[in-house]
Amino acid sequence: MNTAILRGIEILKFVGQSEEPVTIAEISKYLDIPKTSVFNIVNALVSEKFLSISNMKLKNYELGVGAFELGSLYLNKMELTKIASTTLEQLSDQVGETVFLAVVNDDELVYLDKRESKGTLRTTGNLGSRTSMYSTSLGKAILATYNNVQLNKYFDQVTFVPKTKNTIIDKECLIKNLDLIRERGYSISNEENEEGLFCIAVPIYNRVGHAIAAVSISTLKIKINDERIRMYEEYITKAALDISKKLGYVKESLF
Repeated sequence: MNTAILRGIEILKFVGQSEEPVTIAEISKYLDIPKTSVFNIVNALVSEKFLSISNMKLKNYELGVGAFELGSLYLNKMELTKIASTTLEQLSDQVGETVFLAVVNDDELVYLDKRESKGTLRTTGNLGSRTSMYSTSLGKAILATYNNVQLNKYFDQVTFVPKTKNTIIDKECLIKNLDLIRERGYSISNEENEEGLFCIAVPIYNRVGHAIAAVSISTLKIKINDERIRMYEEYITKAALDISKKLGYVKESLF
């Protein structure tokens, strides 16, 4: 691992464990890191709000709000899986299909939870595994909540790769698809990520109205008809609202 990153982690741990704010000299002495290296790393951590200057005259440092925010993200994810657990199990039982819960990390989906159906469906999505947003119903459900700035940032980072013949790999086509999702109230992946698989998904929101995750129902494409889609939409929307409200979301709709 990069030496500067390791030293940055060591500094954060040392500052966090110290009862009083600490100076660069103290950090250098206790961690046996040259003062010049400590100075550069500390400045970088301050600029990213992981550290803050406690006293300008003494030039001592304490943990900043960035460290709290990062820890909160972890706690939120742990809280999310705990809160969503029963609802996901109920949803899978209601529809008789496999249900997924996923969050976004570095413009990709990460699967947090998976409730297998009692049928024979098996997918490549396993807990902790990553996949693209643009090819999945889960990812598109979250992308549909993005504003133009967020979408443009995503498009600047992503490289579209066809997973199947149905994968949307054109930016303008994806934008139109996201407009349809907002209008319709749910996203679908029609064999766009895996051959033979049809998925429907909706976002999950936190108390400030940010989409922090998505939940999906996955089934075989050959089983899909309009009646099933309407049933899936009803159950998955109810489930997502239930989870979102437990996280403090106050609205009655997802889009």
